[in-house]
Formats: sequence, structure tokens, C-alpha cells
Amino acid sequence: MTPTPTEPAPLTQIDQAMIGVTPHHIGCAVRDLESSCSFYADCFARRRTHPFAVESQGVSVVFVELVPHFYLELVHAASDTARLGPYLKTGFYHLCFLVDCLESARAGLKARGFSALPSFPSEAFDGASCQFLINSEHQLIELAEISPSRFDTFFATHQSTEQRP
Repeated sequence: MTPTPTEPAPLTQIDQAMIGVTPHHIGCAVRDLESSCSFYADCFARRRTHPFAVESQGVSVVFVELVPHFYLELVHAASDTARLGPYLKTGFYHLCFLVDCLESARAGLKARGFSALPSFPSEAFDGASCQFLINSEHQLIELAEISPSRFDTFFATHQSTEQRP
């Protein structure tokens, strides 16, 4: 039976695994965190966070709010363990989604051909579990198991005092 325009197709098991997925940010690798913060905050932002050290990844990050609830994550290599080198040429290198259940969302992406990298607790997400997945085109998706309201509260308590108009 072919669905009509008013009758949606039934959800597959993969589609059901992706329910509760909220777009959150675009990750951008930068050489100089402070100058990048100033540039993007001056151009686009109303608010930004102070830098977070994500120890397990060897990076420092700042979230710059582009529109309510959608951010640009500026990512700077803070140690030799960070694997940002190839991304510094392209800058923008991953999309992040907030998920209700990391396990379900990971299964949905793996069913679509993504490979999972190790999960980690992220200081930039109030210690919530995060995981990157990569496809055969070397495109990265990050999943963060945190609700939008919990992140909003976390963001509000970690705003930088250097706000732009």
C-alpha cells in the first residue's frame, strides 16, 4: 500500500530509534579560541559560554549561540592528544544532536552505516555521555545524551561575562 500525502509512511525500527533527537550545534575547529570567540560573537551571537576543557578529548570548547537553542561550538586543541589537525583546514567538521537515549540513537546511525567511536562524559555537556560516529565519507555526527532543558540551564549558568549586544 502506497501512503497518500495525508497518510504518513509507518515508522521503521531505525526511524523509531531516532525519535527524541534535537539538532544542537555545528562544531568548528579553530587555531585561536579567543580570537574566534570574538569574531563569531561579534558577527552572530547574543551569548556565549566561557571555555570548557574536555579532558578526555584534549580540547577546549566554547558554545556561541547563533539562534535560540542552536550553537556554534568552537573547538581548540588544548593538548597533543586532540585529533583536530585535519579539521583545521575545513573548520566546520561535525553536527551534534541532543538525544533522549544514546544507545537508541547510536543504533539508528549504525544501521545507516555509521561507525561508533568511544563514548565519553563531556564537561561541555554537564558530564553527560557523548559519542561521535563517523561514516564512510569521514563525516562526523556527535550525540549528547542530555535534554534541551538541562542544556539550557547548564548554558545559563556558564555564560561568559563578555557578552555582545
